[in-house]
Amino acid sequence: MKTQPLYYQNPYKTELECKALSVEQSTIFLNVILDQTIFYPEGGGQPSDRGMLGDAKVEYVRLMNGEIIHQIKGNVEKDQLIKGTLDWNWRYKYMKIHSAGHLLHDVLMTLTKKLTPIRGGYGKKAFLEYKGEMDLSLKDQIEQKVNQTAQTGIEIITKESSYS
Repeated sequence: MKTQPLYYQNPYKTELECKALSVEQSTIFLNVILDQTIFYPEGGGQPSDRGMLGDAKVEYVRLMNGEIIHQIKGNVEKDQLIKGTLDWNWRYKYMKIHSAGHLLHDVLMTLTKKLTPIRGGYGKKAFLEYKGEMDLSLKDQIEQKVNQTAQTGIEIITKESSYS
């Protein structure tokens, strides 16, 4: 991978000076590979970050063939030094949704032993999918525990892991 991903080390970083290592025109977008990035690529059920590279709009960020591709509308030149700026409201919204999903999952796994996690998504319609039966009488207890835990200000730690 040519790009150094910085989004896990400091997910609150909103601006970055970077260099365009590769620039290729596709049908719709200009595909840009940077030397480093704060833009999170789509994955794990979460949409990619949006923002700006200089005056160009970052529409999507994808991980393709081991490279982080910034798909932009606008112009960037190879070897150009550019200021990258996140759409912070977008990023923070999905950080909170993603974290809430993990918190809800943890509470569900603690309070009920009859569910098997299947998948989750944190896009426009966030969801968690499980196999099994849930005791609906636990609904209020689950909600109370999630809210109570969220209000304690627990530290959220980001780490990358692999299931393979």
